Amino acid sequence: MNWAFQNPIRLEEGAPRHFEHVGYEAGLALWRRRRMIIGLIALALLAATAFLLTSEKRYAATSLVQIDFSRDDPTGRRTAGLPLDASALVETESRFVRSRTITRQVAEQLAAEAAAKPAARLGAPVPDPEQLESQIEQLARNLTVRNDSRSYLIEIGYTANTPAKAAEIANRFADTYLANRGETSSASARRAAEWYADQIEVTRKSLEQAERAAADYRRSSGIVETTAEGAVLLQQRLREISSQASAATLARVNEESRLERAKLAAAEGNIPPDIAALPQIQRLIESRETARRQASTQAAATGERHPSVIQARALQQEAEARLQNEVANALAAISEDVKSARRVEEELETGVGKAKSSLIDARAREAELRTLQSRADALRERLKVLNEGHMQARALSELKPVVAQIMAAAEPSRAPAGPKKGLTLALSGLGAAVFGGLLTFLLERRDVGFRKEEEVLAATGSPCIGLLPALQPGDARVNAATQREILRAIIATHRLAESGPAKVLLMTSALPEQGKSQALEALAHCLVEMGRRVLVVDASPRSELDGTGKAALEDIVAGSAARKRALESGRQWSPADMPLRNPLLRRRAPLAASEARQLSVVHRRGGLSDSASAFTPATLADLVMEARSSFDVVLIEAPPVLLAADALILAHFADIVLHAARWQDTPKATVAAAVKRLCDGGMRVHGVLLTQVDVERYASFQSFRAPSSAYRIRKYYADFD
Repeated sequence: MNWAFQNPIRLEEGAPRHFEHVGYEAGLALWRRRRMIIGLIALALLAATAFLLTSEKRYAATSLVQIDFSRDDPTGRRTAGLPLDASALVETESRFVRSRTITRQVAEQLAAEAAAKPAARLGAPVPDPEQLESQIEQLARNLTVRNDSRSYLIEIGYTANTPAKAAEIANRFADTYLANRGETSSASARRAAEWYADQIEVTRKSLEQAERAAADYRRSSGIVETTAEGAVLLQQRLREISSQASAATLARVNEESRLERAKLAAAEGNIPPDIAALPQIQRLIESRETARRQASTQAAATGERHPSVIQARALQQEAEARLQNEVANALAAISEDVKSARRVEEELETGVGKAKSSLIDARAREAELRTLQSRADALRERLKVLNEGHMQARALSELKPVVAQIMAAAEPSRAPAGPKKGLTLALSGLGAAVFGGLLTFLLERRDVGFRKEEEVLAATGSPCIGLLPALQPGDARVNAATQREILRAIIATHRLAESGPAKVLLMTSALPEQGKSQALEALAHCLVEMGRRVLVVDASPRSELDGTGKAALEDIVAGSAARKRALESGRQWSPADMPLRNPLLRRRAPLAASEARQLSVVHRRGGLSDSASAFTPATLADLVMEARSSFDVVLIEAPPVLLAADALILAHFADIVLHAARWQDTPKATVAAAVKRLCDGGMRVHGVLLTQVDVERYASFQSFRAPSSAYRIRKYYADFD
């Protein structure tokens, strides 16, 4: 089966017209397949009716369960439940109702009750797992659980063949759910209490270890409590020592400056001001000046060599020596002061370093102690929270809270819930109609050949030159007349009946059994009827060799003498023989003797391989040349284009090339490939002839109803032919 989907159509200005055309074509397709669609709908309705008659009635029962997301603690206060979306929690509870666990418990309960009935046979075996699984699957299929996101209600429904059974199983599902829910809550509370107890024990031991570690560290570090006063005292002491160290540094610098000034003055022979201010230095300076004045006075009075002058000079020198000695002693004292200042500075700087180390160590010890105390406080707080949670969990496990309750139990309903007759019939009919439409679409999309004339030009690039109706029983006469007129139109269009040079017409096809032989023979008889001498060359291969001894195509192309004899001694038919041979030529009045026409037919004797040597351009050129001189029209029937190359050779000698295709039979792609092959060989296909056309079906591709002129046309041919 060939499927050919059309290429997308470019929508420009005619978009509304295009969609209108598509809708019209879809309606025509459905109209053509209306019998199939109606049959499918009838079958679907019959099947639905049979189902409704044979199926048993089903009854439904519903139980309503309300979910409560708040619970009572032992003190009577209402505390909020889980901080989650309520709709999500209701959906979770609904899934729990639909779970296989609940279904299995219900199935086991029903099995146990069935086994405990007095009517049950004594010693009956326990249902095997396969039977239990089958019952679980049946319960799950008939169970419906629905929840509303706007409320906290869960609707548990069950469908059974009796109202009582439906209500019983729906209530049993609700009871089983509540029992499991309460057991789950109690078990969860017990597990929480056990977990809290374990955590309390672990936390208590950790708290004891933390407190013991903090006490040991206090004893080892000597810190009673971590307060801010100790740090303030240490910082104040550090500031005092730092101030003293700064003062000692300043004093050392001053002493060193004083010593430098004194040494510089002594080196210049002067007495430093700091030393000159000393009392003993001032006395020695006065003694030296007194001795200098006496020596000067006596030297002026008595001369330099006088003993008194010499004695005065000796006293002056002695005073100067004592002065220098005192200055040296003063310089030594200043040096000692500098050394003392340096020692004091170093001692204070050492004290500052020790004070800083003490402060840092104290801060580290306090931080470590604070960390130990914080760990102990955190464990103490955790122990408090765990104790509260443990008390709550124990209270909940003892109270066994249930957060769901049955609001309305299921009751038996006498009105059957199914099957719904109207809905079943409507869905069956609608489904069949939709299936019929889809099937129609698939069938119409198949490439089953050309259905309308306009499809030929779009697919092959060549126009459709005619539609030859099929000769059906009852309408053979009308169809024969229609065929004859179509062929006469082809003859008139291509001017085959006009006087002038002989014309050669080649009839091709893509595949065998396309109706080209019948069309070509009918065309030949029409030409004979119109007074033309016609030569028909049947170049189609034969499966069986012709043993009649008549001249064949192979003999004609063998030599000029044989060709001349064959063309001159072609088959002759009298006017009386033609109507008997072809029903298309039947007329009311017999042909006159003056209307005798000549028709010659030449057949191929063998198959493709037997006569391949005869189909050469040189031999065929001679045949066509002599045929043009002896006949008015030469009609050549070529083998299928896609199966043999003879058509490509013969087409070079033809003036007109026609292609025959069976209507709604030969795929469009096949015909297009054949035409393309001829065009690729340099030949022009003048037109495509559709054969074996079903007139009634062809009209269904044009409109929903055959036009009123169709009856008049048929009546015209019936009355006047």
